[in-house]
Amino acid sequence: MSEVKHVKCPHDGYTWTTRSKLTMVTCPSCYHKFRVQDNLVKEDFLVLEHFNVDEKGVRILDRSLTSNNSPKGRIIDVYFKGKTAYCEYDESSDCKHIEYALSLPVVQEILKKKGWKL
Repeated sequence: MSEVKHVKCPHDGYTWTTRSKLTMVTCPSCYHKFRVQDNLVKEDFLVLEHFNVDEKGVRILDRSLTSNNSPKGRIIDVYFKGKTAYCEYDESSDCKHIEYALSLPVVQEILKKKGWKL
């Protein structure tokens, strides 16, 4: 049986316990993904992080998309057009960036005000 870990989300402070052996976990409250090491959240290992949220869209830093030109990851734009979310990077309305954006409580509030049914 695995050791019980007590994990606290660095974004909203939500605390939960897990027996998962995985080092990457997803907060059940805000759906941020981050790395846990020795029961401590390593915030610098956050895979997806949002900023610049408004009714037109959200910008997401995806640290999994590193390159020589972008060693800290890439900035991804997700747009809200009509009743659809669109990811410029994946050229899609169905990808991990869309899923992440729509899971954010602040985005859900904005979209509900725009008449979206989530």
